[in-house]
Amino acid sequence: MKQENNLSYERILDHVKKEKIFSVYLFFGNENYLKDNILNKFKNKLIDSNYRELNYKVFYGEKTLIGEIINEVETLPFISKYKLVVIKEAEKISKEEMDRLINYLNNHNFKNYFSTLIIVYKEKTPHKELSKAIKRIGMAVNFNIPDKSKLTIWIRSKFQQSNKKITPEASFYLQSMIGSDVRRLFIEIEKIDIYTKDKNIIEKEDIMMAIGGSESINIFNVLDSIGKKELKNAIDGLIKLDKSNLHYLSIFAMIYRQIRLILQTKLLLINGADFNQIKNELKLPYFIIEKMIKQSKKYTVKELCQSYKLLNVADLELKDSQKNPQIILEELVMNIINQKNSR
Repeated sequence: MKQENNLSYERILDHVKKEKIFSVYLFFGNENYLKDNILNKFKNKLIDSNYRELNYKVFYGEKTLIGEIINEVETLPFISKYKLVVIKEAEKISKEEMDRLINYLNNHNFKNYFSTLIIVYKEKTPHKELSKAIKRIGMAVNFNIPDKSKLTIWIRSKFQQSNKKITPEASFYLQSMIGSDVRRLFIEIEKIDIYTKDKNIIEKEDIMMAIGGSESINIFNVLDSIGKKELKNAIDGLIKLDKSNLHYLSIFAMIYRQIRLILQTKLLLINGADFNQIKNELKLPYFIIEKMIKQSKKYTVKELCQSYKLLNVADLELKDSQKNPQIILEELVMNIINQKNSR
């Protein structure tokens, strides 16, 4: 097997699926939920559940005696092609036992071996000599997700496990609603997977219905209607939201953000910015930029500035007034959309 330097979460998923299995792995990085997920995939893929007690062994660093580990690694699997031995919390292995483990890895021939040893660091940086020894014969796997671009790739790979594809727009809305909490993303992706059943393409509406129900779709419809100056649709959407669990201050905050994005886009266009310059400035996906450009053409700069004044008035009313918040929001939307054009 061709050796690689470090595997990512996405690559190791592919390795497990295709049974491209190394004899030794080192798991490290801050996403412990991903480590547990991959360990389960190794276990379910390689070890027959009928013989799991005999062919799947777990040790913990603080209590690890390398002699016991070696004995398990070198004992033939029972009625199975593979045996899986795992050391968890490897950062707690004593210095003496760590030296024994490194010596074993450096001096043992693992070629065409039947056992797979997985050494897992829950926290801290892996021992340098251990990393070097493992990379000579096996593979180190980094379970960090350092930035949004990597997170997008990870989300895509997670859906691919169910033979599904997620559209860029749907991925954007998923991250916008959940953030970068990997554990919660795992839970929500599983929920979306169940909700969409046999559907192969995951779209924005699937994300919003599975996670937030109809209220998620309604708020984005309201925002789009404001941007397109479609008063009836905007008010109808607000009425539906009044019956949901979405707090009125959250609705107000999203309306405020929508007007801000439209104004930013408008000013950039006036200053001669092209599509890519606007995308780089606002740091939003292309499909959102396309919407903002279209919506910015519905408003003049004067109308958008007046909209900010209307938002400030509504903000004070929502915080201090005895007036019904739903009425305040409906009046705000009507006043924003019904301004006289002053081009």
